[in-house]
Amino acid sequence: MDGVSFPLIVVRQVWNHNLLKEFDLIRIAGMTHRMVAFDTEFPGVVFSPIAIDKRELGKLPSFLNYNIIRDNVDATNIIQLGLALCDDKGSLPNFGTKYQYAWEFNFRDFDVYNDIQNPKSIELLKSQGINFDKNLKEGIDSADFAALMLKSGLLINHSAFTWVTFHGAYDIAHLMKILIRQPLPSDLMGFMNMVQYLFGKRLFDLKHMMKFCDGLYGGLETVANRLGVERLAGKSHQAGSDTLLTLQTFRKFLDVYFKEKNDGGLRHNGHLLTGMQCVLHGLEWDNSHQLNNAYLNLNLCRQSHVLCN
Repeated sequence: MDGVSFPLIVVRQVWNHNLLKEFDLIRIAGMTHRMVAFDTEFPGVVFSPIAIDKRELGKLPSFLNYNIIRDNVDATNIIQLGLALCDDKGSLPNFGTKYQYAWEFNFRDFDVYNDIQNPKSIELLKSQGINFDKNLKEGIDSADFAALMLKSGLLINHSAFTWVTFHGAYDIAHLMKILIRQPLPSDLMGFMNMVQYLFGKRLFDLKHMMKFCDGLYGGLETVANRLGVERLAGKSHQAGSDTLLTLQTFRKFLDVYFKEKNDGGLRHNGHLLTGMQCVLHGLEWDNSHQLNNAYLNLNLCRQSHVLCN
């Protein structure tokens, strides 16, 4: 765009051989850059309710949505995780160079030849440049990532960081799974308690926040375009690139929609920004957790070429 200067952004590729070095940089960045966005790539949705039309899935109670997410995440392995940090001016860390940096972690956990997967999701990720063979050979063991992530200072430090996602329930669940090294909590209440323990209350899901703003709808790319935000590095369905776009779009969203300020803080159309903290799209807490879980139990089927009876 003529007359507009964009920063030079590099997405740092993280593999097993440079994992320690990159976390050293992340710890340094975290001292001054207190807003953190992340995104994941995973093998897609492999289980879904067999008795409900796909168009009706968005109307399910939150606790049932969580059950679907839990079963899918427990059954699959993470492929990539993107991480981006910015300061109060929106700048990414530059470490004294002419570039600004974000990170993309490539994991070895997922075996494309043997692990459960949604074939359409895998084909999409291949088309966007993910090399599954390289991940298997050179990727990070998620246990090594988890140990370093828990020591990074980014987590379990409630006063220091603001976390940002877009439609982030699956992303958070995949990250939680590799951090706690065990199956996800059995119910939505347990999951959200763990979310607050790991990330604190200042976690925002832009997909949820959009519901209070006229004219915003659709996926990340659509919202970014609507707000005039350009993708500055990589391409869609790469975790590092999508993380950057999430962070840039969130900051523009706040600039556009949350200008009102009073003693209660920033608000839009009467909705306080603080009231949107730690609420995930599709997992909005309501009275649905009081319903009889057994009575409304939904059978799940694998999303593959196998027919579900």
